[in-house]
Amino acid sequence: MEPIRLAGPADVLAVLPYQLGYHPSDSLVLCALRGGRFGMIERIDLPPPEHLDEACTSVVAPMVREDPDGVLLVGYETEHGASRALSDAVRDALGDAGISVIDRMVVRDGCWSAPDCRSGCCPGDDEAQPVPRDVPALADFVGLEVAPLSARDDLAALVRGDGHLVPEVAALVADAEGERAAARPDGLGPRAVAVHRLRRLSTWAVVLDVGVGARAVESLTAREVADLVDSLLDVGLRDAVIAWLCPGTLPLELLPDDLADAVATSLPAPVWADRAGGDGASVVAGRRLLARLQWVVRSVPDDLAAPVLTVLANYAWWLGDGALTRVALDRALEHEPGYRLARLLERMVDLGLRSPTEPVGPSTGVPA
Repeated sequence: MEPIRLAGPADVLAVLPYQLGYHPSDSLVLCALRGGRFGMIERIDLPPPEHLDEACTSVVAPMVREDPDGVLLVGYETEHGASRALSDAVRDALGDAGISVIDRMVVRDGCWSAPDCRSGCCPGDDEAQPVPRDVPALADFVGLEVAPLSARDDLAALVRGDGHLVPEVAALVADAEGERAAARPDGLGPRAVAVHRLRRLSTWAVVLDVGVGARAVESLTAREVADLVDSLLDVGLRDAVIAWLCPGTLPLELLPDDLADAVATSLPAPVWADRAGGDGASVVAGRRLLARLQWVVRSVPDDLAAPVLTVLANYAWWLGDGALTRVALDRALEHEPGYRLARLLERMVDLGLRSPTEPVGPSTGVPA
């Protein structure tokens, strides 16, 4: 699809909440620029003075690895000057690493200023202007079914276990513990393993279907959600589902032939990864699939949710949605701190390591 074009700093500020997924507050946002487009975007809470150096290091190190052409810094604050100390520290640290800070902006009370601008093209702190709400780029995001939430806490609610199925799923899993243990692939012969996986993949096929006339994910029964939980105890099947969700992260040819064949014949085509045509259809499909996966994780009890949350987190990271990745991993590791795949992905996010393939979310062209 064509990149969304931005006309100037005010457009950047209007679009940033759409890129993050929510309206930030009391934060510093770092936007990497490469070739006139946004690259990696980082956000960090404004720290107390005693944690300033730690906060600065945590965001500068991944940005240095990104090696951008330049960086925009945007401070979101509720008190005048609250973002200045961290913004100054990050600017200086990036400069020491040979990375230029192209501009710095501050957003407070819905208005913005650019305190470093000396050419008169941007408002100073004493003449801050409202962040625009009607720039053309926003229409593109709306067309792609992308809208920011009010705050990061609202983002966390998207993956919190609050579904009406949670108690029933928990009961089903507890009642069938012995049956589930006996049915795990390591206790079955090859033929039984194949049958078991095909049954579980048929439920995943419902979740992953984003086509016209697809069954509503909300119609899944507690038994079907419990089957999804059970399926991810099979690490091979879990990895195969992630490989299908996130093309390019794990080549299907690295899976056992029978499992690769089962996935390819059972699951819907990954239309969310089809960039042909440039009309944004793959982006819309991707966001719809994200919403379906979020419904599933909300329907799973906390003590059973780490595997399915990690599947969601991998997909969100592949899409380039670092904020959603974080909140999904937070819930997973809160209730199962030793879940290895979640820990591995958390480390990738901490280091700012990119998904092996380009994200399918809306790319954004920014002014040079």
